[in-house]
Amino acid sequence: MSVYDQISSCCSRIEKADTKEDVLREVDKLDQYASYLSAEKAHKLHIHCDNIRKLNVDVKSETVNQSQSIRNLFS
Repeated sequence: MSVYDQISSCCSRIEKADTKEDVLREVDKLDQYASYLSAEKAHKLHIHCDNIRKLNVDVKSETVNQSQSIRNLFS
């Protein structure tokens, strides 16, 4: 499975997550995958991860928007 597939899988799990802990666990994985990316994409991925960390999980629509933005980086 490529790193892009792994990132997409993390995004799917973020979108389906019910708790903040679940979201943060997946965001931590995304941050780890950044080391396999170009500097520009890694930087953008870190920004999106930080944005998700700052969100309250109750704001589900914005969490989904951020994960979709991450996916769009690689499509």
